[in-house]
Amino acid sequence: MRVGAVTAGALPFAVAGQTAAQETSSENGNDETDGGSEFQNAIASRDSFYSGAVFRVVSPPLENAPSIGAIDALRNHVAYSIELFNTNEEGQLYVPQDVRLEEGEQYVYDDRLSSPTEDELTVNDFVRVQFRRLTDADLPFEFARPEDFDILEDSGGEAAVRPDNFYSGALFEITSGAQGWVPDDIAQSGLFTDYNTVHAEYLGTNNRFLLFAQEAATTDTGQTYVMRDEFELFDPAGNLVATEFNTVDEDSITIDDEFLR
Repeated sequence: MRVGAVTAGALPFAVAGQTAAQETSSENGNDETDGGSEFQNAIASRDSFYSGAVFRVVSPPLENAPSIGAIDALRNHVAYSIELFNTNEEGQLYVPQDVRLEEGEQYVYDDRLSSPTEDELTVNDFVRVQFRRLTDADLPFEFARPEDFDILEDSGGEAAVRPDNFYSGALFEITSGAQGWVPDDIAQSGLFTDYNTVHAEYLGTNNRFLLFAQEAATTDTGQTYVMRDEFELFDPAGNLVATEFNTVDEDSITIDDEFLR
């Protein structure tokens, strides 16, 4: 049964052009220090970096960010809060003091880590990265309004995921068939009798994860699904999220396919 257009709370974008999120550093003589068309150096919290991912700055420069005073490599940097495309995952980006970022502007990470990575940053879960600002000409969507798409109610099913991999309303693609393996704690949780473990990826993010689908659930490789809003933290406490997912009518997704893949 086809359900009418639904709004994905974790996907606040609409089409505004065509580009791919994957980027490679380039030099074009631009000396601007606002994260413009030239890639800029920065330091990011490791959990907020995905190669080629698009993000939005959601804060002004943060005052008295604790990490700046505690880690030498972050001195002479300014901290901003950022929000990643599709998952709405939040993190922090630290840029040199002469680099200006604008709250509400969209940026893209380079598709590789900068090097070298200092031991101090690694120990404290930070990485050196590069990023640049996305202009209206190459942005494949706008942050102005929620994205609407259609779901197919009779396809998908129930599943379990790790809490760090759950983003309600986010689009994802199943990227493998059943692996023939289930972690012991998942199998012993009592949530389902049988599982199909498959690889999946949130679209446009390079955020890959394992989906522990109920055996009867539909898990077609290459199909786009949406993680539903309903969920429950399951035993063992804090280590498993029980959720539902449904197939998305890909023709109803208005974001450019080249970007999503």
